[in-house]
Amino acid sequence: MRIAYVRCVQLPEPDIDEQPLVEGLNTAGHEAVVAAWDDPLVDWGGFDLVLIRATWNYIEHLEAFGAWLERVDRLSTLVNPIETLKWNLHKGYLRELSEKGIPIVPTHFCQRYDAASVARVAESHGWVKIVIKPVISAGSFGTRVFDLEADGMDEGQSFLDEMIAGREMMIQRYMPSVDTVGETALVVIDGELTHAIEKKPRFDDQEEEVCLREEISDEMRSFAQRILDAAGKEYLYARVDIIPDDDGSMLLSELEMLEPSLFFPYCPGAVEAFVRGVERQVTRIEG
Repeated sequence: MRIAYVRCVQLPEPDIDEQPLVEGLNTAGHEAVVAAWDDPLVDWGGFDLVLIRATWNYIEHLEAFGAWLERVDRLSTLVNPIETLKWNLHKGYLRELSEKGIPIVPTHFCQRYDAASVARVAESHGWVKIVIKPVISAGSFGTRVFDLEADGMDEGQSFLDEMIAGREMMIQRYMPSVDTVGETALVVIDGELTHAIEKKPRFDDQEEEVCLREEISDEMRSFAQRILDAAGKEYLYARVDIIPDDDGSMLLSELEMLEPSLFFPYCPGAVEAFVRGVERQVTRIEG
């Protein structure tokens, strides 16, 4: 197969998955080519499969990115499928999953141009520290934390007012466990939870600190599967980011099915699982 590994022309940060996955696909006998979604010279119809991977500048070109997805879907086979990608683009999926019984990080959604009051939202939920971020975002774009007890109320309101003029936003409780254990990213490839990564949070212009989690509990595996079942979307790859609540129970932070880093250098076996999944997907499509 001729396979496109899709990134953007100018990566905002290094993509640690590119080299191991491209090499893994080529070693398996396929022709993997790195191509940029925002390169107008690429012939997308020349690929059997188009893998969405490091398209991290799409937030700056949402309309063009959406049109590109539709065009490529007509010319080739997108992975993940376009229905999954479009659903996962907007973090409103968190509200949908919450309505299906999935416990999520406490979140308040703000429509574009809303005259949302940070003080009212925080007081109604009893939050003293909050995170404000866009509902459509990649990496740490537009994500900031505010301590409302340390004179951060006015600053938070100013930031929200500035951002909400151009996009939908969300206000979340800042989880205290972020400062201790951080998040756990559960990487699921072709239905298999291959590995888990411990992540420290990052905000605007910060670098991400990660390490491999040595053990994955049965509770984590069950929770990840519960979330994916509730989402009900077709996928080859997914990343389930979870964080402990105050009582130690698990909360969903994000379900990434568009362009998440899968941290392949930390688990070489995950590349093999990805390659096998690609081949099984093509067999199903052709069958």
